[in-house]
Amino acid sequence: MAKPEELVRSLKQGKVLPLYLFFGDEEFLVHEAVDLIISTVVDPGSRDFNFNTIYCKGTSGNELVNLCQTLPFMAAWRLVIAKEIEALKAADVDELAAYLQNPSPSTCLVMIANQPRFEKKAITAPVEANGAVVRFFALLDREMPGWIEGWVRRRGLSIQRDAVQYVWQTLGNDLQAINNELEKTVIYVKERKAISFDDVKHVVGSFRDYTPFDLADALGKKDREAALLILSRLIQEGESPVGLLGSIAWNFRRLVSAKAMEAAGVGIEEIKKKHRIIFHQAASFQAQLRSYTLGELEAAIEVLLNADRALKSSGMTGRLVLERMILRLCGT
Repeated sequence: MAKPEELVRSLKQGKVLPLYLFFGDEEFLVHEAVDLIISTVVDPGSRDFNFNTIYCKGTSGNELVNLCQTLPFMAAWRLVIAKEIEALKAADVDELAAYLQNPSPSTCLVMIANQPRFEKKAITAPVEANGAVVRFFALLDREMPGWIEGWVRRRGLSIQRDAVQYVWQTLGNDLQAINNELEKTVIYVKERKAISFDDVKHVVGSFRDYTPFDLADALGKKDREAALLILSRLIQEGESPVGLLGSIAWNFRRLVSAKAMEAAGVGIEEIKKKHRIIFHQAASFQAQLRSYTLGELEAAIEVLLNADRALKSSGMTGRLVLERMILRLCGT
């Protein structure tokens, strides 16, 4: 099974395979990969003749194979994108499997399954032999800043680290939402090549009163009333309790590290440098450090772990789990 980054690297080098199978947890990354294949394979001048998108729910295996066996018209490649490949019936899978074992060298067939896992060996085995099977996993929290920076860098721009953190803390791990807001930010900065914290605060923060960053900040200061209010607003706006907990946990891990450095005699300026605290965050960060002892922060991590277990296994609503967590973190 190929990794998404290997797929991107080979396509940017102009290496096109006759078969691809995409599936996974992150739909946005699948769409990105498909867009890259389209831009690599399809000649804009002959697009109408050599590019087809079909939905397998309403297509037979014979129709799909015939389309793939059609020669491209005045171009090197024909591109066929087959969506909902999991909807093919058994007889259609058998017919398609025969083609996959000996695919047309002038057709690039991209099959997409709307499933986290796709395990029909009749399809995966020949694709692995003659093309690439790629599973797109949801990004981990630690991967999000790098993904945002990469999105900006691919457009010839740069972005401040605190702006990256603000985008992530505001929008969570929703790649589609991040993409949409960054596109608006690029329009906002016009000819400038660097995106600042103020830019993203103006664009991304303009559509909501509170962000997950505000919730983490309130808890870092043990401000129970503010934390409960912000939680209520964020839940009403459709924020995921799991995503909110992730933002809170990230901030508390940072505070534990900073507090340990402080206990070891490290100065505040070195602590801020180590944790990349930008000037506008400094006052809030230092207030949070004053709110907890190191022992309280270590106990807070256990509270967060218990909340994570409760979200995944208990019968309580996500909002109730987080409200109880807030009360415990704030000493009630």
